[in-house]
Amino acid sequence: MQRDQLFGLTFENIPLINLRRDFNQTYSFVFHPDFARVFESPIRPVELPLMVWKGMPDDLVTVLLQRAVLGVESYLPGALFHTAGHLGKVSSELFAKLRNPFSFGSKSAVVNIYHRMPAELHWELSLLHFDAELFEKTKLFYQHIRNPLFHGKQLSRPEVQSVRAAMDHLARLYEWIDHWFNPEHLIPGGTSLAGIRSKDPPSQNGLTAS
Repeated sequence: MQRDQLFGLTFENIPLINLRRDFNQTYSFVFHPDFARVFESPIRPVELPLMVWKGMPDDLVTVLLQRAVLGVESYLPGALFHTAGHLGKVSSELFAKLRNPFSFGSKSAVVNIYHRMPAELHWELSLLHFDAELFEKTKLFYQHIRNPLFHGKQLSRPEVQSVRAAMDHLARLYEWIDHWFNPEHLIPGGTSLAGIRSKDPPSQNGLTAS
């Protein structure tokens, strides 16, 4: 645990398995056949596994996408912590760097998070090495989606297919991580959380518009 002395709040790491489950639930929600109903009039409360949303649908999708981005950005360092142990590269210096992606020197968050940070353990773990096209698209995702969402912008009248495209991009990033870090290491049966994009149709749990 980490306690902040100024405001008196205490922090602890979010369990990686919780991050993964949360993303899968959100992915299934967005790809549910009835997802479009969330935007229809009259506006109705939406029940999700972790909350009941009674606000505007644009705000809901904004919050879910923000949380999904933060999820993958948090999941990746955790997966690298575990992988460092398997590779025999555990050190306090490495862990300190993994907690601060900009310690890897680039002004680009994407270069630091998805290339230099995993390459610190092994160059084959880098997204740039694994899938250069996905790496370049992630740069655009940050420029056009991630950065506005975290700098005072919210979604306005989003189209269903556009929301799904953004979530699907994040799912592809999880697939890259799964290539070198099996979620089975987190919990028995964790493998079932991988491959959300291949599940056809996606799980329909987690969507009730009343």
